[in-house]
Amino acid sequence: MDPLSAGILGLVQALTEFLPVSSSGHLVLAQSLMQIDSMGGAAFEVVVHFGTLLSVLVLFRKEVRELLAATWRAMRHPSEIKEQWADDADLRMVAAIIVGCIPAGVIGILFKDELEAAFGDPRMVGYGLIGTGVLLLATLWAPKGETPITLGKGLLIGLMQAAAILPGVSRSGSTISVAMFMRIDHEAAARYSFLMSLPVIAGATLLKGAELIENPPADGAIAGLAVGGVVAFVAGLAALWLLMGVVRRGWFSHFGWYCLALGIAVTIYV
Repeated sequence: MDPLSAGILGLVQALTEFLPVSSSGHLVLAQSLMQIDSMGGAAFEVVVHFGTLLSVLVLFRKEVRELLAATWRAMRHPSEIKEQWADDADLRMVAAIIVGCIPAGVIGILFKDELEAAFGDPRMVGYGLIGTGVLLLATLWAPKGETPITLGKGLLIGLMQAAAILPGVSRSGSTISVAMFMRIDHEAAARYSFLMSLPVIAGATLLKGAELIENPPADGAIAGLAVGGVVAFVAGLAALWLLMGVVRRGWFSHFGWYCLALGIAVTIYV
């Protein structure tokens, strides 16, 4: 893949990974429009996922550091976890993130072939975008609240993350929306969604990394991969910063109009 194509796809991947508009759907459409049969194979997927992973780690470095510290304390004193649980909000958040990632992991493994087949159908993207648009617009009626993220709520949010494996269904849009309907503070919902994305993105990177070891990229592809990775990192930071601002201002539902319009256009014209 040439550097220009890699940069464009890296930009699409990173911006739509965190904005509630479906990265998988936009990548399928971008590939179709650019007439690219593959996004550069495993190598390209590894570098863009790694770029977006770094962007989350950089922007939420304080939260990640606190979660890692809580995990370390629990591992050092496993017999005291029960006592720690009541007083340590970071430990409860770690558990909620782990529980929330289970559904996506199970579905991704059990239905790997079926999901890959779905990515070859742009019309599926259109249907997914329409569903995402309706869900985002529905958050206009989400009740206000500041309830904590419990294990049960983490599991329900994780089920929405699993549904977002389908092309056209936004991961961040689905998870933040369902959290809003459970009366979780909107900014806390967005923060949880992005922290929960870390294991998912890291897992996808490792899986594709195994393929990369078996089929290393050609020497001529290095420049394009580097461009894609850097663009994904920078654009990921921008998208995260933008969405957190949008959530704070109560404009999250506005993305629904975009998803709805694009989804209808795709189903009609593709």
